[in-house]
Amino acid sequence: MKKFVYCLLLPFFLMQCEDEPGSEAQEQESGCGLDTLFNREVGGSGDTDGYDIVRLDDCSYVGVGKRSSRPWIMKIDEAGNELWSKIFEEVPIPQGNYSPGHQYATALDKTTDGGFILCTSVSTNHPSYNSTGYVIKTDSAGVTEWITELPSNRTHHGKDIIQTTEGDYVVVGIWYVSSAETSQKSAFMARYSESGSLSWIEHYGGACDEDMFNAVIQKEDGGFIAVGQFEHEGGVYDCDFYGYTDLWFVSTDSEGHVIYESMVGGPFWEEATDILMLLDGSYAVSAKKRHTLNHPINAWLLNMDMTGNILWEWNEPDYSGGLRLGDDLQDIILSGDGQTIVAMGFTYDLPIDNIVPNVWAFDAVTSEQLWTNSYGGETGGTGRAGIVEAFDHGLVFFGYTNGKRLKIIKTDSTGFTVE
Repeated sequence: MKKFVYCLLLPFFLMQCEDEPGSEAQEQESGCGLDTLFNREVGGSGDTDGYDIVRLDDCSYVGVGKRSSRPWIMKIDEAGNELWSKIFEEVPIPQGNYSPGHQYATALDKTTDGGFILCTSVSTNHPSYNSTGYVIKTDSAGVTEWITELPSNRTHHGKDIIQTTEGDYVVVGIWYVSSAETSQKSAFMARYSESGSLSWIEHYGGACDEDMFNAVIQKEDGGFIAVGQFEHEGGVYDCDFYGYTDLWFVSTDSEGHVIYESMVGGPFWEEATDILMLLDGSYAVSAKKRHTLNHPINAWLLNMDMTGNILWEWNEPDYSGGLRLGDDLQDIILSGDGQTIVAMGFTYDLPIDNIVPNVWAFDAVTSEQLWTNSYGGETGGTGRAGIVEAFDHGLVFFGYTNGKRLKIIKTDSTGFTVE
């Protein structure tokens, strides 16, 4: 998921690596900034899910996910009206031992030529499906320019993708390894040329098979930081039965070689889901953790330095009882003034597929929680969705109806929207 990264002050210039989100000057120049709220269904009928969204300079938004079991991309205008929509029919639906699976677009980035770069993942990570993910490059209308499989010697699943400052692409995720206890290292980072050829791929991890990267950003020195989960044995669980995981922070050079690596966690389960750079050069990391065995999962936000040391953290209070299975943070953005971190995530209730979208806002300096809102509906999907700051400083993100149909939600800057 694309993050806005700010460069350092030089003696006479302020260099900005990406357009600053929420820039009032840009909005006035482009004519964007319609003051509106909406809450409407998108994607039509069928098994449609939304996973990531970006804001464009032409007063519009583009989101990706899956529809009819294939990767899907759509564009809406500033008022939430659908402009175009496309299913990538050239991507086959995975077939295996447990009914047909899904190929879904997990992340996208807008590219300097006005188009988009996407990565995909397969919903069922089982050897009988033998289906790997894809990297897809489109033009500004969502028309495929090229498409390439992630390495298929073992299936690779893309979780995040970015265009680098050099113009090529880096994708991260997880690949299928041959056993629960292995030395094959199950997380990966791969770099692709502007034309879609593989430049290099590196694998990372330990002895277990559930190491995974969920997000990546590029550093100012041209290297990368990837975050996710690192699996380890402990207590009653070992690698053969889904061992425990730690939050995982990995800093590399421009060729993917590890410079710093940090694992953060207690005796149970922790996982990082997204990362962005703050104005002071440190990093905000969204995450989830389980404080106590057999208690719900809790939302978790951290501020980390360049080596993965914790500067501050916000822990959702531990709770137990009732039907609630927990909360998590999945995607984070920084407000245009750099003062607020906004996180998109979910609450997990019983029955097991009752997944309700939530948004939290935090002070980017103190970690104080400013507000949180729930947006009703439910999804039986994977519970992944992106969020972006709107032109009027509100928020735009995917949600769901009570019938599990996809919708797009536009709020004001405090998270308020219409029914």
